[in-house]
Amino acid sequence: MYHIDIMTLFPDTVGDVLSESILGRAQERDILRIDTHQIRDYTLNKQKQVDDYPYGGGHGAVLQADPLYQCWGHICRQYEERPHTIYLSPCGKTFTQADAKRLAWEHDHLILVCGHYEGIDQRFIDECVDEEISLGDFVLTGGEIAAMAVADAVCRLVPGVLSDAECFENESHWDGLLEYPQYSRPEVWHDRAVPPELLTGNHAKVARWRRKQSLLRTRQRRPDLYEKLDLSSKDDQKLLAELERELSRPPLPQPVECRPAHESDLDAILAIASQAQSFLASCRVDQWQDGYPERRHFEIDLERGECHVLTCGGELGAFFVLSTHPESSYAAITDGKWSRDEPYAVLHRCAVAAQRRGSGLADRVIAECERLALAQGLGWLRADTHKKNKAMQGLLRRNGFQYRGNILVRVNGGHDPRRVAYEKRLKPL
Repeated sequence: MYHIDIMTLFPDTVGDVLSESILGRAQERDILRIDTHQIRDYTLNKQKQVDDYPYGGGHGAVLQADPLYQCWGHICRQYEERPHTIYLSPCGKTFTQADAKRLAWEHDHLILVCGHYEGIDQRFIDECVDEEISLGDFVLTGGEIAAMAVADAVCRLVPGVLSDAECFENESHWDGLLEYPQYSRPEVWHDRAVPPELLTGNHAKVARWRRKQSLLRTRQRRPDLYEKLDLSSKDDQKLLAELERELSRPPLPQPVECRPAHESDLDAILAIASQAQSFLASCRVDQWQDGYPERRHFEIDLERGECHVLTCGGELGAFFVLSTHPESSYAAITDGKWSRDEPYAVLHRCAVAAQRRGSGLADRVIAECERLALAQGLGWLRADTHKKNKAMQGLLRRNGFQYRGNILVRVNGGHDPRRVAYEKRLKPL
């Protein structure tokens, strides 16, 4: 059993806090024992006075050495070995997760001394205290809050207090990193969606995303910790390269909004389509060539209400077509098969304006497609792209789509009709 004794002027307050929730249940199971001791009970003064004016003058009062010593001695006499004694003081070493590990694993009994007023008599510190600990570069009115924080941080590392070691091994400061962002249900809240990587069900992808986010958080918020990290592994180097690319993206003008396309958007849509055609040609991708898609294709999309645009700060930045009509070419899939024969939506023509490439707007397109498909009660989203269109394939895979096989899409004669097909299972609303 791990044991902590706390010397304080406010035992009821401290004890009540540390007897709740996880630590309370651990004490009920005899994994922990946390006792508080009223320092006033150990003074010989009839008025229970434990403080007096400081020698040399000054404001306030100082806790006297003898009441502290008598309380400390009473605790020590209950054990064969002298407990490790800590004084919570703004003059102490700043407490870290490494200290929590050390205290949890190298000791099985601690005494925490809570100062008050202007501090405690130095002679008690010299005779009885093994180390002084501070929560940080600030001053509290007493050591109780600090003692509760240290006790909580240490006790949760004691075996059996938490259900599994993973409960603390993935948290901030365990390995020098800050913890990754956490999300819970619902999937979309106030138009803010859970990152798609967390919805894939792929544990390796989730772990990679979390590691990446921890690196990013630590780099941005705690550069002092980041500089101490060993990031020489091949996997970390890949993550760092991705972060560099993402951090160099041009910021999107706000707000970013999705709406149905209007006839007045056609010229801007065609301009973005033309940019995409040039980009694919430069990558030697035989897709969207010979003028496809043309104005008439988008006019039909508009009539069906299937064309949508994303605006960034009021400027059109991307378009996409989301169809709920069955795609005839998907029935002849080869080298694989679709997961289910259920209603689905299809992402057809889509592109991002050249000046918005690399900004994350393409990922927003996928997120909007999913939102619109779910709103129509559809559980699957499908898409296809040219076998050499690595950018589109990467976008789909990054957003949780799975490769399902090959299909043929004949648009204009004389061009490569081979396409790779992807699908994603959507979560119900």
